[in-house]
Amino acid sequence: MSNRRKYDWPTLLQEFSESRLTQAQFCQNKGINAKYFSLRRARFLRQSQNDFVKVEVNPPKKHGSVSFRFSGGEFCFDTSVDPHYIATLIRAL
Repeated sequence: MSNRRKYDWPTLLQEFSESRLTQAQFCQNKGINAKYFSLRRARFLRQSQNDFVKVEVNPPKKHGSVSFRFSGGEFCFDTSVDPHYIATLIRAL
């Protein structure tokens, strides 16, 4: 398999990282020139670092709460609850 196409390399490099073999052992088992493997691996790692996208996760916004007390008890709602729902509930009381 000395004539590997470009799309074979990510799979091959993943196999290498999971193999727990030295690079020389892995290349010997696969019939790959160790120097060429090293070159392709370095190039792939550089490209992978350039493809990295930084993602920032913002914590969810905390919602407040609204409480309604009445003679029969108390309702407490998160402020994210639809106000029309709350109004309908109050009218029904």
